Amino acid sequence: MLLSLNRKFIFVANLKTASSTIEAALGPKADVRFSQTKFGKHDSLTQISHKYAWVKKYVPYEELYIFGVVRDPVDYLLSLYNSHQKDEFEGKIHSTKGSSFDDFLDVWCGRSWQAKPQHLRFTDEHKRLKMSHLILLTDLADEFQQICTRLGLGWIELGRKNPSPEVLTRRDLTQAQIDLVKSRYAEDYAFIERRPRLL
Repeated sequence: MLLSLNRKFIFVANLKTASSTIEAALGPKADVRFSQTKFGKHDSLTQISHKYAWVKKYVPYEELYIFGVVRDPVDYLLSLYNSHQKDEFEGKIHSTKGSSFDDFLDVWCGRSWQAKPQHLRFTDEHKRLKMSHLILLTDLADEFQQICTRLGLGWIELGRKNPSPEVLTRRDLTQAQIDLVKSRYAEDYAFIERRPRLL
């Protein structure tokens, strides 16, 4: 999560959508920056609205440019599955080592907050904050630079931080698994189609 009063922007960090990369690139421009989940890195827009209601004393809510990154749900879940294969998760409840993708869908996703639909992250239940633009991850390189231009930041190089290992790819999934994800995350697919796009 990044918040800048001077540049009037908030970055809402979704999981497995280059949030570490964006935070590394834009962090020096932010007044508030969290890079660990336990401190608020992956706070939803509702949580940000609650914690930072004081922002309106300095910047009217409607002047804030609020953006984030969303991902196709199949690719999103694959990335969660792959990332939790890392040795650092071994022996912990979040580990997916030794689990099939079917077990991951049925058990892991049922108990983990990380597998909740992405659209819930980008809605403010307090109705104070509103997303300005959601980048589809496949469009990140181009649209990130457009956002930097809009915010008057100039060209900022995007590196690559915290990549997931490639244990499974989309080609490894069955059509039944893909169809199950599409059914379970139908609201995310609809949300992606109508996502805010203010560049």
